[in-house]
Amino acid sequence: MKTIILNFTFLLCSATLIAQTTWTVDNRPGTTAQFSSVQAAHDAAQSGDFIYVHPSPNSYGVLSIKKTIHLRGIGHSPELANGDHASMQSITLSRNTTEATSSSNSTISGLEIGVIQDGNEAAFSNILIQNNRINNLNFYQVYNFIIQGNVFNTTSAYSIIFNTPSHANNIISHNIFNTISNTSPTLAVLNSLVASDTVSNNLFIMNFNGATNTFFNNCNNPTVNNNMFVLGAAAVISSINTNNSTINFQNCLTFDYGGQSISALNGTTNLNNTNPQFVNIGTPTNPDFAYTKSYKLQVGSPAIASGSDGSDLGIYGQGFLFQMKGYPFDLPYPTSININNAVVEAGGNLEVVFKANANVEN
Repeated sequence: MKTIILNFTFLLCSATLIAQTTWTVDNRPGTTAQFSSVQAAHDAAQSGDFIYVHPSPNSYGVLSIKKTIHLRGIGHSPELANGDHASMQSITLSRNTTEATSSSNSTISGLEIGVIQDGNEAAFSNILIQNNRINNLNFYQVYNFIIQGNVFNTTSAYSIIFNTPSHANNIISHNIFNTISNTSPTLAVLNSLVASDTVSNNLFIMNFNGATNTFFNNCNNPTVNNNMFVLGAAAVISSINTNNSTINFQNCLTFDYGGQSISALNGTTNLNNTNPQFVNIGTPTNPDFAYTKSYKLQVGSPAIASGSDGSDLGIYGQGFLFQMKGYPFDLPYPTSININNAVVEAGGNLEVVFKANANVEN
């Protein structure tokens, strides 16, 4: 990461916000945040406001979003904050019929979330779900969503499920799908995609021997390109299964670290049974997601410049700056704050040197 050093001069008087209002939430005892509940902050906010959720060892529970809100955590595994991060049990996309507002155009980043869902009560559009750690997404009527840069550690039936064909133009890109559950076998990673949906530059990791080990279920010819499908030694399967689906794989890679051969993908320009040569996935080789690993490509990797657009395959392709720890792109990560003049007269200036890492590279 690049370090930014900023010198701020603060007047010890009230400040006036010139953009959207920012609300802070912290459910730890003795803090000075404006709210201890994310739902309370949401209810007080106006459409377009930002809500910053502080790290905490305690879950923030459930949230129903009924207006355009920009929800931010510090990251799902930040280096500081005593190992804490902001976690939520569920987020439900909804609408306020009285005020004629809905969660459309919201953004969610930097959190750990059990499930993000809608209630099939309305159509929602233009929502960005980026750089979170998520169990699963469960949607009905969603349009023009961007689901990007997330880590899915799935213990549910699906990582992403679209329950009806009433959705379109959704982009699923640059995510890690880590499916290792044995106690609750994953039936499929992605369910009911349609032709206008796009699945690109994702890393799919399968490392358990479940009943089906299906990657795509009930999918009707979405665009699927520049992805990697890697299997651990525990995944005893011979193909990238696509149950009841039409999938044309383009510029995708498959590899089994257990040594078995995987059937060639349906499509063209694929790298079948080809080691992607990640920088570090541990010894012995194990592709399961861990924060200490690096899924960047070694020099000489066959996945370099093998994408349909000439860029790399996988989560760092197309110049995407994947954040292993889930840092939001629009927030610097603070490393220190030093006060140059601790004693200030009334009405004087407080001089502060603020150092932060810009989230422009992982």
